[in-house]
Amino acid sequence: MPQTQQKKPSTPEGMAVAYGSLVIMALLPIFFGSYRSVLYHKENKSEKMTKKDAAIFPIMASCALFALYIVFKLFSKEYINLLLTGYFFFLGVLALTHLLSPIVSKLVPVAIPNIPFHITFKQGEGESAQYLIDYRFSTYDVVSLAACSLVGAWYLVQKHWVANNLFGLAFAVNAVELLHLNNVVTGCILLCGLFFYDIFWVFGTDVMVTVAKMVFPQDILQNGLSANNFAMLGLGDIVIPGIFIALLLRFDHSLKRQTKTYFHASVLAYFFGIDGDNFHMKIPPDDEKTEEAKKNEEKQTKQEAKKS
Repeated sequence: MPQTQQKKPSTPEGMAVAYGSLVIMALLPIFFGSYRSVLYHKENKSEKMTKKDAAIFPIMASCALFALYIVFKLFSKEYINLLLTGYFFFLGVLALTHLLSPIVSKLVPVAIPNIPFHITFKQGEGESAQYLIDYRFSTYDVVSLAACSLVGAWYLVQKHWVANNLFGLAFAVNAVELLHLNNVVTGCILLCGLFFYDIFWVFGTDVMVTVAKMVFPQDILQNGLSANNFAMLGLGDIVIPGIFIALLLRFDHSLKRQTKTYFHASVLAYFFGIDGDNFHMKIPPDDEKTEEAKKNEEKQTKQEAKKS
């Protein structure tokens, strides 16, 4: 759900730019991740989330979140934030590399040879053998990793919101591409379970203190890239609906029709849903309006007193 770090945005224009940008950044990973999931599904026989997995996912997520909350309470936040930053850096670089590797490979000069590598780690022999590690890459992938590591270094040094968003977009696209539901019923079970998960952990407790998120400054029109009054959107609000929408796109492809009815309808529904959520976040509650009115009255009273 979108959130704001400060309740008072800079200007209505800046607010519109921020929330509009968040909507675009939510739709892009879902769109590209869904189409990448179609290709990945054709090329790989990946494991799919079953009904049991979908039902137990909110419970496991709750346990992990509560454990993180306990760790925050027991240890210094500085060390925990340092650990989370390192974790986000490592996974972010890998996710961004996986996303940009095909693009970077086309930009690498021909003078650099594309040498393939294959790392394997096998357990057992013969037909019972299991590959614990079976990874193929090339020198172009190494170049892509080096380029994405520069973005990671930027994130480590400055924690800049642009670097944060690059990692967030990479996470979201990869998650929508690689996480596969086996049918619509499984998706409904997952979404219903996470609906109650959100109600309890996000609104009912103060446990949700740190989440992976996309951000965009509301004061970017005034302060440019150095802006710091952010509107936020959690990655879960992109990934969870995204894997369901990707399932519907794969279903459209399986029907072998020219139109993608289910995919377009679900994307449109998501668009209206996220827009409605953004609109709700823009409207301050009545008690907040009252507080603002009181402050304005106090200011006017003080100004009149000075004049007199």
